[in-house]
Amino acid sequence: MHSLIQPALSNAVATARVDRSMARAVKPGRPERPPNLPVRARVAYATGRVARRLDREMARRAVA
Repeated sequence: MHSLIQPALSNAVATARVDRSMARAVKPGRPERPPNLPVRARVAYATGRVARRLDREMARRAVA
């Protein structure tokens, strides 16, 4: 009798797992640049974004 119940039980468990909503990690968004900044601030922002991709220490030096 056990072997006859196993496929139905497997389908029920799989359906229950699919129905549950999956919790996914939220990717942090890009920092937003405030509008109408002076040219120097825009250059610092862009340089910081490029340098951050290379190295964190480089980003600190480029913006500071």
